[in-house]
Amino acid sequence: MHWSDRRSIVLFVSSVICLLPGSTIAAQQRPMPPPDISKWDLICFCITSVNTPHFAVRADTNGQILYYAQNGATKAQLEQAMGARVLMSQLDLLQDWRLLKRDGEVYITNIPVLGPEKVGELRQQMKNLAGQIAPEIRPEVQKIAKELQVRNLSDHLYSVLFSYVLDGLTWDQLRSSKAIPEMRITADHPFWDGTFWALYPNRSAEPGTNSTGPDGIALLMTWTDPVLKQLQALQDAPRLTSMLQQAAKEDCRNLSIEDAEHKQWTLSGPDGACIFPVIHENASDAIYTAGEKIAERIARAVLENDQQKLIGGGATVQQAHLTAAHELMWEVLDVVVREGMVQAPSVLRSGASATSSLVPLLVVTVQNP
Repeated sequence: MHWSDRRSIVLFVSSVICLLPGSTIAAQQRPMPPPDISKWDLICFCITSVNTPHFAVRADTNGQILYYAQNGATKAQLEQAMGARVLMSQLDLLQDWRLLKRDGEVYITNIPVLGPEKVGELRQQMKNLAGQIAPEIRPEVQKIAKELQVRNLSDHLYSVLFSYVLDGLTWDQLRSSKAIPEMRITADHPFWDGTFWALYPNRSAEPGTNSTGPDGIALLMTWTDPVLKQLQALQDAPRLTSMLQQAAKEDCRNLSIEDAEHKQWTLSGPDGACIFPVIHENASDAIYTAGEKIAERIARAVLENDQQKLIGGGATVQQAHLTAAHELMWEVLDVVVREGMVQAPSVLRSGASATSSLVPLLVVTVQNP
């Protein structure tokens, strides 16, 4: 998922599905992680000038180096553990990208690495928190649902709640309270800045958010793998900026756009109304005000629960907040779906050939000037 303009943050998630050994007592055992972090879930909440660190982890046997250097190891010890030669160029690359640090002859993994035990504990704690939060945010979810019903856009509740509130306003709340790291490209951090971490096992079939648009306007798109390619084609549409500028004025008369794959998206109803929510970020927009209260509650839960020691890996308090919030976001989504507050659009599972089936995944936001 990634943000541009209004949030100026990029969250890159790379998931790799691994085959796990069977077990007659699987319920009592945690999955065995591959001894290679390139096969784990790699997450970068960052801004970049060149690239994200993913490529450095995946090059050569670098993922194995990072796995075996978690508690510190010399070059010789790494080679013994891996059963393979380790080149100085590999170690230099990992240090250049701040994934590995050196103390004398000892190399130490410089990012949080959350294996099954840590991930299991963190997710259980976040699940418990989500269970506490759910009844408190229910009234605000209902307000958003009611407002969308008034706008004849009830089928957008999931995308509004996930992409706009949980995966959007929550990060804004945490940033405004300085609870998560500031990110700047500097001479010390010339390639990327932010937080990069690895975890295993990954979550499966969870949605993501893509965002694009001109200054002050953002098109949010809720995606899963079955719909990602089509939404990316819309994101790359040549006339997208002018379409968003028109929609921001809530003038969708005859609004239609051809995407990068030459498919036509009809985005207005018979009465000229937009067939997707346009959320104005000010006190007069009921979706924004209710979403802010939900985001405030989630941000408060993150701040009140210190996960720094559990996350480890040299993570700062702010980086621990970030990692915990990322997990809490999914747990809140799971509980509101499970309790029937919102229903996931079937297209996220099935995919669709018709662009009309994808419109419930779209939300437009307009910043308050």
